[in-house]
Amino acid sequence: MSLQRRYRIAVGGIAFEGNSLSPMRSARDAFEQKYLKVGDEIATDLADTTTEHAGALAVLRLRGAEILPLLATHGGAGGRVTAACWADLKGELLARLRRAMPVDGVYLALHGAMLCEGVDDPEGEILDEVRDIVGSVPVAVSYDLHGHLTQRMLDAADITLAYQLYPHDDGFETGQRAVGLLLRTLDGEIRPVTSMCRIPAIIPSLKQRTRGHTPMVQLYRLARSYEAAGDALSVSYFAPQPWLDLPGLGFTGVAVTDANVARATEIAAAIAHRGWELRHDFDIDIVAVDDAIRRGLNIAGSPVILVDASDCVGGGASGDSVAALQRLLELAPDATAATIIVDPETAAQAVAAGVGAEIAVALGNKLDPAYGAPLARTARVERVSDGRFRYSGGIYGNTEAEMGPSALLSIGAARVVVASFPSYEYADEQFRALGLDVRKLKFIVVKNPMNYQQVYEDAAATFILDTPGPTTPDLKHIAIPQAGRPLFPFDDGFNPEYAAFLGARSRR
Repeated sequence: MSLQRRYRIAVGGIAFEGNSLSPMRSARDAFEQKYLKVGDEIATDLADTTTEHAGALAVLRLRGAEILPLLATHGGAGGRVTAACWADLKGELLARLRRAMPVDGVYLALHGAMLCEGVDDPEGEILDEVRDIVGSVPVAVSYDLHGHLTQRMLDAADITLAYQLYPHDDGFETGQRAVGLLLRTLDGEIRPVTSMCRIPAIIPSLKQRTRGHTPMVQLYRLARSYEAAGDALSVSYFAPQPWLDLPGLGFTGVAVTDANVARATEIAAAIAHRGWELRHDFDIDIVAVDDAIRRGLNIAGSPVILVDASDCVGGGASGDSVAALQRLLELAPDATAATIIVDPETAAQAVAAGVGAEIAVALGNKLDPAYGAPLARTARVERVSDGRFRYSGGIYGNTEAEMGPSALLSIGAARVVVASFPSYEYADEQFRALGLDVRKLKFIVVKNPMNYQQVYEDAAATFILDTPGPTTPDLKHIAIPQAGRPLFPFDDGFNPEYAAFLGARSRR
């Protein structure tokens, strides 16, 4: 096939991270609050971002391809996407694909752990429908490395790969890699085949950083070695979001090779088995909230990072837990501290009262009241905002997001950003949007399991808190019966020699 041919490539994707333990439901507005681009908006609004779509567009433009933009969005995380929203987004993407036909290739950026009302495998569903539309046309799909890859998802695509890095700072490069392999397939240079191997293990994400000295670094290096040696076109590891009550959940190795099914299967198995060997190295120390605060007070310097990973918006929690804030106010009332609470009612109350007002608040624990009552306090309104901010990096880099009407409250020595909408924590963008420099404070409560590690690398100390919530890092006590057994960490007697080889696929 001539390299001069101008290929027609459809580009789109619907990404969302679901959580079976979360009561949250996400409608279209949850996607719009991050980014939701349709048609030509993809090329104009996402080109200068760090998203997968931006990486794909850059490669396609260099190649002179005709870009056929569909729908591109990321709704963050929550429990499940509403049935109406899923039907709306999926229907719009597929309708645009039908109108774009004929196409030479398709690239989609998905997450892999999406859940919808009434649908446990929405990515498999949409990929099947894409395949019905395009027939044998090559389809390349990229995922978050915390996705739960199913056989249905694997079968519907010619190229399957994931982010290589965590924190997820390689969205742009992931789009480049996926489209690069897609173009090589169209040129007749390669005939990609994909295999995956799953080990029944789930692991906490706090030691999954792919920089420094963590067990995940070993998997990263092993995968890159296979690629550098020419044994594989792409090697991925999927450490799925662990709060998914779905059959077949587990750590998964994926390899894409050039027409070599046997080698793809060997490499996928090697990645999965190495994940099993390292499973105990991902263990973390979880500290009672009171102990963490007392120890933090005795540490010279600041900031002291209190990691409330159980209320991680990026994993599907509500972001409205006040567990850490309540104990800070009671045990360390004179210590400066900062946190973010999602509470649209209190945010509206503060905005209406205005800067300088003193208000009686019932803060938090409303969106997900299972873990306690709201915190009753008197607060001073220090600042109000429309909640708009721009991400400095990661999967949303240089995209504009919003927390909705928001306020900075002072409750004693503590500063609380109260937001109307949940928003993914990458760095300290939400604090800065309300004019707060948290690095000057004694305690910072973060509600993510990973990004804080690069944002506050110079912290005086860090404690992972034992707090309630649907994204708890204490995986031994979560309820996911449909995931099946054996499953680490509930069971540790599984023989990895009997790993499930979930199939190899070639469409070329």
